[in-house]
Amino acid sequence: MGEMIEVQRRVPVVADVDVLVAGGGIAGATAAVTAGREGAHVMLVERFGTLGGNMGPGMFSGGSMPYAHGHPHVMPEGLKGIPGEFINRAEGYADGELGHDYFRDSQVVSYVWLKMAEENNVRLLLNTHVGDPILEGNHVAGLLVENKSGMQAIRAKVVIDATGDADVVARACLLGQTSAAVDEGEGYSHPGMYFAIGGVDVEKYQNFLANAPAPSPEDVRWAEEMFTKEFGLRWYVRSLNPLIPFLKRSVYMGQYNIVRRIGDLAVITVDHGFYPPRHGLVGAQVGLWGPKIHSGDAAMWTQLEVGARLYIFDTVQFLRRHVPGFERAYLHMISPYFHARGGRSAVCDYCMSQEDVMRGARFDDVVFLVYGSEREQEAPGSSDFPYRQFLPRGLEGILTAGRSTIIQPPTMRTRWKVFLMGQVVGLAAAIAARDGLTPRQIDVKKLQRLLVHKYHIPLGPPERLRELGLA
Repeated sequence: MGEMIEVQRRVPVVADVDVLVAGGGIAGATAAVTAGREGAHVMLVERFGTLGGNMGPGMFSGGSMPYAHGHPHVMPEGLKGIPGEFINRAEGYADGELGHDYFRDSQVVSYVWLKMAEENNVRLLLNTHVGDPILEGNHVAGLLVENKSGMQAIRAKVVIDATGDADVVARACLLGQTSAAVDEGEGYSHPGMYFAIGGVDVEKYQNFLANAPAPSPEDVRWAEEMFTKEFGLRWYVRSLNPLIPFLKRSVYMGQYNIVRRIGDLAVITVDHGFYPPRHGLVGAQVGLWGPKIHSGDAAMWTQLEVGARLYIFDTVQFLRRHVPGFERAYLHMISPYFHARGGRSAVCDYCMSQEDVMRGARFDDVVFLVYGSEREQEAPGSSDFPYRQFLPRGLEGILTAGRSTIIQPPTMRTRWKVFLMGQVVGLAAAIAARDGLTPRQIDVKKLQRLLVHKYHIPLGPPERLRELGLA
């Protein structure tokens, strides 16, 4: 509808802080704890009742932590600073590498972040949605938020947008008082959702997997053609090999198709197959693909979420009907929201490109080193990640972090990178608040020195540090 209404109302100011963090996922939680560790008065606003994002309430939703816990090209001994402290503490409860058991470790993640927030005097406002920024010209002076207490205002010297979809920057754009801009991320969104199936007879299921005959070449071709037609790839078929005859039969009987369209928006399937059983649970995640997916469109997101949840339930019914060991299985849980590998992001002072990664770009305002792929290098060496990547174009008083600050490709969403982003912006926000500056005005050398000498983030070999004046 084209009609517009104008609303005027008085909103109570409930807090006035140094640093206000919007979003309690990996980037936001790391930023808040870092700023708190630096002595800033910090508040973190989170839409769920706990912290951790797609590692916490999102039940990890795919991905893994080895790349954060000892990336061979960055820190062979593991991450340092706040990220390293978090991982080490979490693994003390996880009985192993963090993320090896999605369902259980997600609770560990939330617990450790809550403890670290408490220890570093981070004030939390949970079950609260971020609304419009409080704009003074092009300066973000705080946020309007909404929760059961109604609409509230929080003033801040520095705001950090760690919402995952650059919600604060996007709202600033809608208000039309700035030259800020967002990239809608339609070229790469790819949301997904984790789920777990209970009541599985693990011994019977594992016996089936061990003894199931290989599918016929004809059945394999059928599956490959289906996946190639919808996704342009065939490799998913490998993880589904024992189930291919059942899947083919279900399609012909009109019962179930492992590839399903959600309107004209997206195609959904079980992403990476079904994980090995743990504690009687079999986990999996769905993945959605589509050129029209727009993470900033609430109506679209609702349609996709309804379609995904219906698909997940139907998938469990398929397993109950056909697969040995699932006869009494049930849908145990679904993560409360989509994770996404891409989506809307802020247009910042500098936006790293795939070309930067491939040529090993160097920047004077480097704040950590990155590599182009989650698992392997796509370039001969590292590239610098510049501080300017955190500064939304046309806005003052605000930093972005995590997916909110990256236009993909290149691949910058990997968790170890997002941890480091959170640490950088938390430190930068604390410096800005302490020195009475905006994030764009701070002395980047001061930021770099603290990163290298206090938080032990490598910015390059000794000769590079000398070149930067940091040795």
